[in-house]
Amino acid sequence: MSEALSARVLTFEAGLTSRERLAQYLSEEQIAVALAAGAGVFAVVEGPAPAQAALGVALRSAGAFAQLEGPRVVVAGTRSAFAAARAALEGSDRSLADELLRGVDASVLVPSHVRLRSYTLDLRSGAKVMGILNVTPDSFYDGGAYGTLDRARKRAAEMVALGAQVIDIGGQSYAAGNARIEAEEERARIVPVVEALVRDGLGVALSIDTFKSTVAEAALDAGADLINDCSGLSDPRLAGIVARYDAALVIMHLKGELNVREPDYHYDDALGEITAFLRERTEAALAAGVARDALLVDPGLEFGKEPATDLEILQRFGDLRSLGYPILLAASRKSFIGRIFERPAKELLVPSLAAAAAGIAAGATFLRVHDVAETVQLARMLAAVRAGTWQGSARESSSEPL
Repeated sequence: MSEALSARVLTFEAGLTSRERLAQYLSEEQIAVALAAGAGVFAVVEGPAPAQAALGVALRSAGAFAQLEGPRVVVAGTRSAFAAARAALEGSDRSLADELLRGVDASVLVPSHVRLRSYTLDLRSGAKVMGILNVTPDSFYDGGAYGTLDRARKRAAEMVALGAQVIDIGGQSYAAGNARIEAEEERARIVPVVEALVRDGLGVALSIDTFKSTVAEAALDAGADLINDCSGLSDPRLAGIVARYDAALVIMHLKGELNVREPDYHYDDALGEITAFLRERTEAALAAGVARDALLVDPGLEFGKEPATDLEILQRFGDLRSLGYPILLAASRKSFIGRIFERPAKELLVPSLAAAAAGIAAGATFLRVHDVAETVQLARMLAAVRAGTWQGSARESSSEPL
C-alpha cells in the first residue's frame, strides 16, 4: 500500500495567534522566517519522504516557507506560491503538492449540502442537530429510558418537534466497561425502531450508531438513511454496504478499542493523527462506492483520548475543514467534560452547549446531542448572527425529501 497523503491548514478560531500555532512545530527562529514570508496560509503536509523533500525545494523556489520536521513538512505561503511549486514538480513528486492545494481549497469552502439517502440538507443555513435516541439498557445518560418501542417513538417525535433534523438510533453502548453485545441482539433492538419511525413518517433522516456491517445492512433495509460508525471502518464490509444502499456514512476517529479505556492515551500531534486517519478512511469509503456528498467525519471526542486532547481538538477544530467533508461534533454530556468539571452527566448541559458553540464557530455542521431544544436554539442564533439578518421566524423547516 502506498504511503498516505495528508494536508492540514492550521486555523486560529480559538483566539490563538499564528505564532502560537506554529510553536507546536517550529522553533522561534523558524517561526520568524515563516512569518516573514508574508504567508497567507500555514499548513502541515505529510507523505512519502522523497515527495516531502521535493515539495520543500519547490516551495522555497516559489518564495514560500517549507521546513521538514520529522514525518511532516510545515509550510507557509500563498496559494499562488503553492500552485507555482506544484507546476515545477513532476510525476509522483507532484502528488504532495496536489494534496496541499486540495487541503487549502477545502479549508475555505464549506460543503453546501450533504445527502443522507432520501434527504438533502442545506449546510449553508447553519449547523444541523442530530438527536440521540439510545435504545439500550446501559446508556450512560438515558439509562434505558427509551428501551421500549412506544417510548422510542415518542422520544423521536419529541426531538423532531424541537428541531432535530436527524435521529441517531443506538443499540449498543460504547462506554468503557459496558458489555459488547452480539450483532443479532443489536439488530433486534434497532430494526423494530427504524421500521416504526419510517411508518410514523417523521420527515427526518434516520441514523444508526453501529460499526457492524450486518446491523447496518438490516437497518438500511428497514429504511435508515445514515450509518454512524464510531470505529472508523473497522468492519471492512461496512462501506460497501452503505454504498449499495446509496446511503450516507459518518466516519469517526478512534484510537484503541470501543468499550475499552486504556490507562493513558498519548498523541504527539493529535490533529495531525486524526486528520490523517480520517483522510485515509474517507478515501477507502470512496473507493468502496460511497458518494462524496454522502460522507461526514467526526474527530471522536473522548474515544481513545484524555480530556487535554479533547480540549486540544476543540481548540483546533477548524483544522478538520481541510478534509473537505461536513464535520460532526459529538460532545454532549460526555465524561471528558464531567472529568473537567467534576460533575455527573446530568449537570453538564451548559459546558456541552459551550463545546457546541466552539465547534460551530470552527466549522462543525452537525451536532449529535441529548439536549435538542437548547442546541437547536444555539445553532439558530449563531446562524442568525453570521447571516446578520432576521427572516421573521425562529422556526427552520425540517429536511426536505428528494
